[in-house]
Amino acid sequence: MKQIAPYLRVLAGLFAAICTWLAIVELINGDFGQLVVQLLFAAGLWYLALGKPIRDHLARVKVEQSGLAARAQAGHEAFLAGDPAAFGPPPEAPKPPPVRKGVIVASGIAALLVVVGIVSDIGDGLDNESDSAPTSAMNEPASAAARQAETAGRATMSAQPVPVAPVVAPSVESTTQAAPAAAPVVAVMPSVVCMNLQAAQDMIQAAGVFFSRSQDASGKGRAQVLDRNWVVVAQTPPAGSTVTEGEAVLSVVKEGEVGDCS
Repeated sequence: MKQIAPYLRVLAGLFAAICTWLAIVELINGDFGQLVVQLLFAAGLWYLALGKPIRDHLARVKVEQSGLAARAQAGHEAFLAGDPAAFGPPPEAPKPPPVRKGVIVASGIAALLVVVGIVSDIGDGLDNESDSAPTSAMNEPASAAARQAETAGRATMSAQPVPVAPVVAPSVESTTQAAPAAAPVVAVMPSVVCMNLQAAQDMIQAAGVFFSRSQDASGKGRAQVLDRNWVVVAQTPPAGSTVTEGEAVLSVVKEGEVGDCS
């Protein structure tokens, strides 16, 4: 059992790190019930992983301090008695037990697995350059229709004669007026219900509106940190309506929850 115990502590440390990361995720999402559960699991596993080494270290330090105090007292008494042994060097302190190489390798592998898991978990919710362009097949018809409409508009404009307006000098009053504000971007809201939140945002951007909002449909106010882990269950406005920047609101739940269209 003594040969296996160090490896069991490494395994407990691996699961303790995973539970700690899950607790951080639940804290970000605002789910405090699951946060408490994950913290309790993490505390128990950290105790199994580090409790015995810490206790052994503290006991070894206490024994060394007691030995030093006893040697100091014995040397003081020998010095008072005129014993020359009191001037001799004290014996060496006991060395800590060596750590086996297999335990060090197992600890390194466990730490690497935890880091890779955390990085991949965070990376699932981050946008990359390829995500900014529509890649799904359902976006292709909208893009093709937009290109055809743009081509037809250009052809119509080129076919009609362009009247030449007379040049009129601007008056003093017109020069003092502020320039008119640019017209807001208006697009047609696509149907994104039951889609992945990241894919839904990409599809709305492909329609012509860059900024859309999302909210937790459960009412818990959880933040959508990893967009690909959420599913759209309702949208405002409905599909086919006109929408401008910031007007698209997507109600979402996490994958695996009730109502996630599965």
